[in-house]
Amino acid sequence: MKKTVFKIAGVMTGTSCDGLDVACAEFSGDAWKPLWTKSAPYPAGLRKRVLAAQLPGAKLSLKEWGELHRDIGSWYGAALKKALHGAQSVDAIGCHGQTVAHFPAPRRQGFTIQLGDATRIAHETGLTVISNFRDGDMAGGGEGAPLAPRFHRLLANSLRQKGDGVAIHNLGGIGNLSYFGPGGKVIAFDTGPANLWIDAAAELVTKGRAKFDRGGKLAARREPDRKAIDRILRNPFFEKQPPKSTGRDDFPFAKLLEVTAARDESLIATATFVTLESIAGAYEQFILRRGLPLKAIYFCGGGSKNNFLLGVLRKRMSGVKISTLEEVGYDSSYIEAQAFAYFGYLALLGKPLGGEWTGASERAPSAHITPGANWPGIVQKLARARF
Repeated sequence: MKKTVFKIAGVMTGTSCDGLDVACAEFSGDAWKPLWTKSAPYPAGLRKRVLAAQLPGAKLSLKEWGELHRDIGSWYGAALKKALHGAQSVDAIGCHGQTVAHFPAPRRQGFTIQLGDATRIAHETGLTVISNFRDGDMAGGGEGAPLAPRFHRLLANSLRQKGDGVAIHNLGGIGNLSYFGPGGKVIAFDTGPANLWIDAAAELVTKGRAKFDRGGKLAARREPDRKAIDRILRNPFFEKQPPKSTGRDDFPFAKLLEVTAARDESLIATATFVTLESIAGAYEQFILRRGLPLKAIYFCGGGSKNNFLLGVLRKRMSGVKISTLEEVGYDSSYIEAQAFAYFGYLALLGKPLGGEWTGASERAPSAHITPGANWPGIVQKLARARF
């Protein structure tokens, strides 16, 4: 029987608001193959509005929230239409959306908000759009994050030998780890701010000339404020047992500025070392002290290009191989976008996206589907697909 193949374009804009990543992949059964990737810069005015909406104490009217949701969706739609031009045919778009709030809570009382009107994307591209990936996990009692482990597991299967333990660690705005150990052991959770504070510090120190610290060169120039780092790391989040997730709401940039007077490169170094220590502490507390093997950590996301951060981490965790997914043949910048292409595929099949690591029930709903002009063709493919 001929395999039914779905081509899904995953779309991701992270908490750092540095741009839009698009990654198309092909899925059939349990197999997948990356096809192409593209990116687009965040429009400056729109980025400014998104960041302003998330400042502590920010007050937007319902009209302003609605306009932001509409405008992000319109930008996504236009950017995707351009990205899809001349590319291989695509069945659907798995759009994560722009996170502006993430408040996990026990007893299914948490909620999360990702903006970007899926109907605008579907109208502009003519394609079916899968969105709101985190709501179902929260409805099922989960944290809504991290979802990436279900995709990371596909990558880890080729990176570990029997008895080994390896981790894939995404360094986006927030850091999150996915650990895979013997006997199918999976541990995954958010580790705290990653690029979120480093990018904001770089932008502040350079007066907007730099949106991030390329290669960690700015952080390498100065010593960090160690007392400020210690104060930040006393935050209860770092001691909390998984499952756990976090975001800009728990770690606004103002929280770092409150504990240090540094406003030069030392501020960037301090943000970098908060990220570094939160990562090392997470592995030490929740993996190594439990006696679980940890052979290697493979980093991905924009932060994986921070050579200074990874270099210091190699010294800090000398018994563990610190590497990047680039070094084993993957484009680490697009791993998250590829993940949401995969989640779009799973959602079409009606499968859950989280797991034991988020705390959700096995049958948590997956995502929202907005039929595009091509929906009848997808229905026909689903009828032929082997679940």
